Amino acid sequence: MSRSIRVLGDSVAAGYGTDDSPAWPHRIADAPGESVSVTVRGGVGTTLTDHAADTATAGDSGEVTVLVHAGHNDAQVGGDGDPRVSADAFRAAAARLDAALSAADRVTSHAFVGLLPLLDVAGGVGFSAAQPQRALAFDDALAAAVDTHLPVARPIDAWRDRTRDGVHPTPTGHQAVASTVADWLAGEP
Repeated sequence: MSRSIRVLGDSVAAGYGTDDSPAWPHRIADAPGESVSVTVRGGVGTTLTDHAADTATAGDSGEVTVLVHAGHNDAQVGGDGDPRVSADAFRAAAARLDAALSAADRVTSHAFVGLLPLLDVAGGVGFSAAQPQRALAFDDALAAAVDTHLPVARPIDAWRDRTRDGVHPTPTGHQAVASTVADWLAGEP
């Protein structure tokens, strides 16, 4: 079976800091018994609200499965101490993107991959001790706003060994996300 997958993401899905190890979207391309074509749209600093503002699947020919793995940048605290995107704006953007993907003729199925917990680790990005709970609150808001949410953040402590810098996964972290997504894909047409 052949499948085309479009991932709308940020630096996590784009594989920032992965060196020679593939990021989770490219790990699902290796599923046995399937021919999978994966494209990733988005990169460092991309928010879920950015994707909601530009929901087009332009460039896709034929049917496509869309996976959205963004929101880490939305939940991060800006210079004023508040998340870069308000929780209300985040929920509204998630619901808007979910509805647009549901209505898109070429999108055969779609899901939102949950946020990672954003940890304060030695040598990392420098998140506050409150950040993991803030990211989980955004992930819970995402789950409530969309039809299909694939949770990956819990248990939080598992991510202490799955992240390089508190947000970008190690190969083990990418494999954990890929396994969750592959399990969902196995049940999709």
